Amino acid sequence: MTPRNYLLTRTSVEPKEKRRVFPRRDANCPVIARVRQRECDEQISVPCWMVNLCEDGCLLSSDYFPRKVDEINLTIPGISVPVRGKAKAQGAHTVNVKFTKLLPSDVVEMVARIKMIPKP
Repeated sequence: MTPRNYLLTRTSVEPKEKRRVFPRRDANCPVIARVRQRECDEQISVPCWMVNLCEDGCLLSSDYFPRKVDEINLTIPGISVPVRGKAKAQGAHTVNVKFTKLLPSDVVEMVARIKMIPKP
């Protein structure tokens, strides 16, 4: 009979693996996402909010995402070129985006500092 490795027996002996390479930064800024669905050629513009951001991806939130999002082109304020990415996971109102190219750290810090100021 082989011994089983239960989670309770492994936590004290083996250290947990760190899976995250880049730290997430909170970002509360509006972005426009050009979204392409799977098995579809046309793109749809979706207004959304960037919830958090790191060098290799971000989390977007909107009520208007279609089902089965595949490719995303983001227009982020402060960046002149659109940022391309793939949908890694999708919820009811969120999409987890993985960028095709890593963003530089200084650009990520700049975007994370953008805050919306409400009008009086």
